[in-house]
Amino acid sequence: PLAEMLVRGRPLYVDLLRVHGGPSVLSRQLARVARPAELIPAMETWLAEVSAKGTAYAGRADLSEGAAAGLTQASRGALGHWLHIEDGAIAHYQIVTPSAWNLSPRDAGGQPGPLEQALVGTRVADPADPIELGPIIRSYDPCLFCAVHVVERGRALGRLVVGTC
Repeated sequence: PLAEMLVRGRPLYVDLLRVHGGPSVLSRQLARVARPAELIPAMETWLAEVSAKGTAYAGRADLSEGAAAGLTQASRGALGHWLHIEDGAIAHYQIVTPSAWNLSPRDAGGQPGPLEQALVGTRVADPADPIELGPIIRSYDPCLFCAVHVVERGRALGRLVVGTC
């Protein structure tokens, strides 16, 4: 949601990032709360358009070969589906969820994923109980059971369980 607000050039979010020196828990959560206010009017329009046509989807029973991709925004962020059909059956299906994007590991160039970038530099008062990490992790709205392990030079110092979706 924060990325959407920035791409749209929403002044509040641009200013928040400028003032705070980058994204923060506040800016991510505020964007998440404001997002439905922008989407509900569009959804009402889409529903009226579908209702006027009488159908939302017309399937194809004769599709024996093909490929498809579906890209959309879910409540947690970007969502992608990729599909290949061979001999009338699904030969390959892949989904990349918002949590996979946001909680991704470092890429081939060593660039950390968004959550890792957000956690770097966070001061933790008690490494055995790293409660400061919880709000940062939750601001990405991860759809998974999540435990954060605090390590120093390969030695485990603490663990924080964030919860489930």
